[in-house]
Order: sequence, then C-alpha cells, then structure tokens
Amino acid sequence: MTRVRDDRGSALAFVVVFIVVLLGVAALVIDWGSWFTEQRHLQAAADAATLAAAQDLPNTSLASTDATTYAANNVSGLTTWAPTFPNSNTIDVQLSKDAPGFFSKFLGINKMTVHAHARAIVGAPASMKFVAPVAVKSTSACLATSTSCFGVTKQLNLADSNLSASKFGLITLSCQGTTSTQCSSSGTGASDLQNWITNGYSNYLNVNKWYAAVPGEKIGPLRDSLAAAGTARKTLLFPVYDSVDAVYGAFHVIGWAAFVIDTNGVLSWKNDVPGCTPNCKLLSGHFTTYIAHGVDIDPSVTNFGVRVIGLNQ
Repeated sequence: MTRVRDDRGSALAFVVVFIVVLLGVAALVIDWGSWFTEQRHLQAAADAATLAAAQDLPNTSLASTDATTYAANNVSGLTTWAPTFPNSNTIDVQLSKDAPGFFSKFLGINKMTVHAHARAIVGAPASMKFVAPVAVKSTSACLATSTSCFGVTKQLNLADSNLSASKFGLITLSCQGTTSTQCSSSGTGASDLQNWITNGYSNYLNVNKWYAAVPGEKIGPLRDSLAAAGTARKTLLFPVYDSVDAVYGAFHVIGWAAFVIDTNGVLSWKNDVPGCTPNCKLLSGHFTTYIAHGVDIDPSVTNFGVRVIGLNQ
C-alpha cells in the first residue's frame, strides 16, 4: 500500500519562520528609520538650544537656564541633563531620550535611547563689514567680560589737534595698511563719510591694521549723519584702536565695538578752538553687544562685545 506524505506541518513551520523574519526586517526598516528621525530631531534641538544659550555667555548661569528651557520647549521626554561650560565662552549640550519601538518589540527591543551633542563657542571676529568711520579707544570700549559696562551712558571726546588725548577718532575705511604711513585720508570726501555712517562700509576690514585719521574740517556732514543715527537708535559698528600715530595721523585697530548714540547725543560738534579743546566734539551714547554673522571667530582678537557664535562640535 502506498502512503501519502503530509507536508502541512512543514509548511506551517515555514510560514512561522517567514513571519518572524518579516517582523525582524520590519523592525529594522521601520523602527530604525523612526529612531534615526528622532535622533535628527534631537540633534536639531541640541544645536538650537546651544546657539540660543551661547548668546548669554559669559553669563553661564543665564545660559544654563535658557538652554534647558529651550530644549524642553522643543523636545519632550528628555533624560535629566544640564549644560556644561568648559570655559566662560563655551557651552556644551548633551541630550538623550528614549524612543519607543513598535515591530522591534517582537525581537525583545522595547525602546532605543537616542543621543545628541552640540558645542558652541563665542569669540570675536578678525574682520568685519558695514563698519562706521569712527574708531574708539580700547580703554573707552567695553570688554565682553565687563557685562555691567554695556548699556551705561558714556561720553566720548575727539580732539583733532591731539589724537592721543581722544577717546575716539574719525578714520578713512577705504585703505588699511600694515604701517601707519601706508594709507592717507586725502581721497575721503564728506559723501564717503556720510555713506559709511548711514550704510556701513561695504567691504571687509581687518584687525591689526592702520587706518588714517580724517581731518576735522568735514564736521557738518558728519554731525548730521551721526545725529540721524542717534535719532534712529541705530547700532553703529566702530573699530577699536589701541595706539595712535599722532605724527602721521593713524589709528591701529585691534577689534570691534557696537555703539548706540543717544538722541541729541552729538554734542559741541565744531572745529578745535582753545575754548572747547579737548571736548570740541562729543558723542553721548552707550556700548551694546552685537552678534556678527558671516565671519569667523579668531581667538586672538580681543572681544569688545561684537561676537561670533559658532557650533564647533
């Protein structure tokens, strides 16, 4: 007698194995894709929280509060964390959270912990554009670490006949030299100065360069343009100098500051005369912090409140 072979048991086993493999593939494709998306979302939140909080530096306490608040507002379910500060100009953020699994549960994987890391550094730029033709003395500008200096009303004086005694000076921006004698302001007219005050100089200027002083006979156009900037409460970018060549009339620029002139803050604006020297020209206003874009951080440049913020991890 011939026996008929029954393969139904083998087929059932094959189907079971196939379903298990299919669920495993689904777990890899769907759940891993979901975890990857969650990690990218977490990384975006870490980057954004780091950049937002970096604006508070060197106030690490405020930066810490803002970073945690910003991250919590953008991502839920974060593992307990706090930013760290390798130094007063750097913030480090590491976020993590549990992302649930769906098909992966059939493989015994209920969740995956995803991680994100971001670090931002704050520093001064070596070059700037849209600068105004007003250079301010380094001892009169605010250092970034002197947070109480910003927002405080100051009066800056210019004595054309004694640049070394001035707290600021008028400079030409169309030439930057490696020596104090390399550039001249003879080609700078009143319209140039007015345009640079109103719109800023359109090209990049560099630190550790000499810029020629502009003579004071152009007082009228300058006074009016500076007064208009004060009325508009416009933030002006000023070069910062550390030394003056009074013989050749030039300023050695080492950094950048941001200044807001008071309304009616252009005072006693006239040519040097014995009765008003050294305060024939006064600017009343305050220094403020400013975040520059499109330029690189140079750790060697002194920070006078014009800062660049960049992710470096």
